[in-house]
Amino acid sequence: MTATRLPLPAPRTGRRSRLGGFSLVEIMVGILIGMFAVLVILQLLSSTSTQQRLAGSSGDAQINGAIASHLLSRELTQAGLGLSAYTLLGCSLGYTTTGDGAAVTLGALAPVTVNPATSLVPAGDANTDTLLVIGGASGSPSEGDATLAVSTSTSLTVSTPTSFAVGDWVVAAGTTRDSSSACALRLGRVTAISGSALTLTSATASLPLNSGAYNLGARPNIHAFAVRNGNLTMCDYLVNNCGSSSATGNSAVWVPIASNVVSLRAQYGRDTSGLAASTMDGVVDSFDQTTPASGGTVPLYCGWLRVIGLRLALVARSQQYDKALVTTAAPTWSGATANTSTTTALTTVTPTAAPIDLSGNSEWQHYRYKTIEVSIPLRNIIWNGNQQSYQGGNVKC
Repeated sequence: MTATRLPLPAPRTGRRSRLGGFSLVEIMVGILIGMFAVLVILQLLSSTSTQQRLAGSSGDAQINGAIASHLLSRELTQAGLGLSAYTLLGCSLGYTTTGDGAAVTLGALAPVTVNPATSLVPAGDANTDTLLVIGGASGSPSEGDATLAVSTSTSLTVSTPTSFAVGDWVVAAGTTRDSSSACALRLGRVTAISGSALTLTSATASLPLNSGAYNLGARPNIHAFAVRNGNLTMCDYLVNNCGSSSATGNSAVWVPIASNVVSLRAQYGRDTSGLAASTMDGVVDSFDQTTPASGGTVPLYCGWLRVIGLRLALVARSQQYDKALVTTAAPTWSGATANTSTTTALTTVTPTAAPIDLSGNSEWQHYRYKTIEVSIPLRNIIWNGNQQSYQGGNVKC
């Protein structure tokens, strides 16, 4: 029997197979890829954080500017309530403040004064404007209440005593007015009412029978506004002597009402139509910062009656400081450029420019800004019913 021989396996040739694992080169390549991915992620996070920070700071500026413009718009909308009679406008007004007991005299009884004398409202931050806003808070008729006797320095006898209450602030004036002379009035608080007689802390003395007693209510608004230390601040002139230069740094007197507001610019909206014929049409023709004065070519009260609006700009700054110069030019607004003629597109003139200037802060270019511009009609002047040409009144201005 022949045996069958099995074939022997072929001998192995070549190298022995390498065991599994990564080489040093592969490990280094992997580390490099990982580091690159980390750098991309960090760059993305940094960019996102910067965008969020910028968006947040811009939002803060927008909110602060909106708050400031709302507060000023509300004040100016009510400005002139109860004191739009031509016998009152432009007269000086003296009274005693309720907080510090100071004897003050305002230069002109008017809805709003742009840049009043610094003795009345100390200047704010460099290149910013100040405002003095006055308005009553009474439901009594703006025509006033006729007096029944000659006034004294502490009493008025009125025909409708029920229109007054203890605590109301009252100012009285004659029914006629010599346009060539100034008028000085007193504002006093009612302390007692007996029949038709009002007892006041102060009153305009020696006014004749049938003069007018004007009720400004228990809490009239006499507010001064200024930008101080980069904030919009307000001072209550009925309580404190806002003209005191020593009080400008006192936050209890000049109360911050909107933070990071770095500029306030304002211009009167003036109706200049029909000056030669003393007729008005109730439309703004010019924006300027010229406060009506007794030396003008028209009676003083006419100068104030022709101021029927206010245009203002507020500039709010972001809180975020940027190392780069992110703002290369100051913000602008409608009053920043002067123009002396009108066109079909530009129907008003601006004789003198009131540009926004932020150079008072040496680092102003490292911040971003939001500018809010509003035009506010002084409705209590427009509605006063005195204008012969468009409201059936009898006063020619």
